Amino acid sequence: MSAAITLPVLVSGASGFVGQALLRQLQQSSVPVKVLSRPAHDLLLPASLSTVCDGIDTVFHLAACAHVNHAQTRHLYAVNVAGTQHLLSAAIKAGVRHFVYVSSILADPAFDRPRTAYGDSKWQAEQLLINAHERGDIAVSIVRPVNVYGPGMKGNLMTLMRLIRKGLLPPLPRFDHAFSLIGVEDLCAALICVAQQTPSSKAPVYVLSDGESYHIKTLEYEMRQAFGRSQPGWATPRQLFFVMALMLEIAGRLLPLNNAPGLRSYRALARNYTADSAASLAQLGYNPRSTFYNTLPQIVATMDQ
Repeated sequence: MSAAITLPVLVSGASGFVGQALLRQLQQSSVPVKVLSRPAHDLLLPASLSTVCDGIDTVFHLAACAHVNHAQTRHLYAVNVAGTQHLLSAAIKAGVRHFVYVSSILADPAFDRPRTAYGDSKWQAEQLLINAHERGDIAVSIVRPVNVYGPGMKGNLMTLMRLIRKGLLPPLPRFDHAFSLIGVEDLCAALICVAQQTPSSKAPVYVLSDGESYHIKTLEYEMRQAFGRSQPGWATPRQLFFVMALMLEIAGRLLPLNNAPGLRSYRALARNYTADSAASLAQLGYNPRSTFYNTLPQIVATMDQ
């Protein structure tokens, strides 16, 4: 059962990559939107959130601390777990109807091996929300997107693109495993569909992807084509690539490097990371409209903006 969003919503993380796109879509639909923003509102300072949810029907909680260097793990847990609890408490106190939490596919241990602090923190935040839903304190929906692409994106795919554009990336190994992605506009449209649902007695968990199965060598080829660079006829041996990733991992542990590539990046390429989103999309009645390939020209065009 669904109903159009007409009452005010609150968006946390509205200045981020996904948050900006969600804000645009909500505003285009004339939804009254309030934005949680620092320094006025700080997830780590409960007092600053005391009235932020007043008059709000639905909270979209996107704000989070992503992959950081190992010295900042405590801060990551504080933001992702304690920060979520603080906003949840404020929402319950204000009588918010629906709390839509943007988690990550990495909250599922099957997609996050060995376990990372980021994936574990997302899972812990989910448990807080599920417990609140089961107590009847507030209706909760959890969204687990796979890696998100689109103009302005960050992360491993953007790192690959920048290295390819500069001619600094040796040809990747011939990894055979597939993985899933989702476009930022599709993700945000799906989030709005989630908000329109009326959750049942069990908090729903939506796994979201664009339905495509991607292979890194195909993506590498398309990226090189987009930058007018030829595809080398050879591939870096997998063992050498692992050693390079290991060296970057060590550097990331010793130096204050945020989001440094390393073994996590290697595992993302060397393992199967496909997610089946068919059931979630069918429940929402939504069909993704984009793929990485047809979005690539827009991503390239906006890389320096």
